[in-house]
Amino acid sequence: MQILRLVLTLFMAVVILWVPSQTLTALERTLSEDEVKFTFFHLTDGESLLITTGRDKKILINTGSKESEEDLVSQLDELEVQQIDYLILTNKRETSCGNTDVIIDKYNVTNVVSSTNQPCVNIQTSNIQTEKWEKGQTYEPSPGLIFKVLKVNQQAENMSFYITFGKNSMVFMSEGNEAIEDIIKELPIQTEIIKIPDYAEKNFPSGELLDQLDPHIAIIYDLKDKKLHAGLIERMTELWIDVYHLKRVGTVQIIFTPSDYEFVRE
Repeated sequence: MQILRLVLTLFMAVVILWVPSQTLTALERTLSEDEVKFTFFHLTDGESLLITTGRDKKILINTGSKESEEDLVSQLDELEVQQIDYLILTNKRETSCGNTDVIIDKYNVTNVVSSTNQPCVNIQTSNIQTEKWEKGQTYEPSPGLIFKVLKVNQQAENMSFYITFGKNSMVFMSEGNEAIEDIIKELPIQTEIIKIPDYAEKNFPSGELLDQLDPHIAIIYDLKDKKLHAGLIERMTELWIDVYHLKRVGTVQIIFTPSDYEFVRE
């Protein structure tokens, strides 16, 4: 059994190293009104996700660490982003909101959403609306794109999401612990995609939660000089989840249609 587990873990390591990265220019295509694209940016340090809808709405979740400013800005510019309608900040950690001031100044942000009454940046203009998203509530920043807020309590700094569009969904976990897992387990859901919390450093999600959610794809962002938790990688391998570690594969784009999802390829 130990040998089998070692072989599976090594196989998974090969898989996440092998998938080739592509330029964003090659991945671009025009969306129809009933499509939504998720761009999981590969950054040197930290996490950022751009959601682009076919109705010309752009929602950015987190901005990576300050060390990743050039990475993030260059990719947003390559995608010809000029305005961000919603900037969502899931917590106040530097690896989540290190470039918030830069993004606000450069991309004409109109709405800043945070998990508390005090976002990680001081908004100094009346042109930007600020909003705290509440635990258990649902929000619709673009028609058909639904966010359900998952938080341990109303005052919690971390904010996770259950995001749906058509028949597709994603669980965006901002923290890994038993408390947030218990909240997610109360939802009678399965999902296509899960964003792994805490840069896969910790042994979460648990096997029980992964069994319930039954995701096809796991996304892992990169935290500088940190290692993936071997037990977590082994668990996902045994469950036949396709793991995309952005440090290895580069930026990944996935399109949700009303009934299915697809990777954008050349």
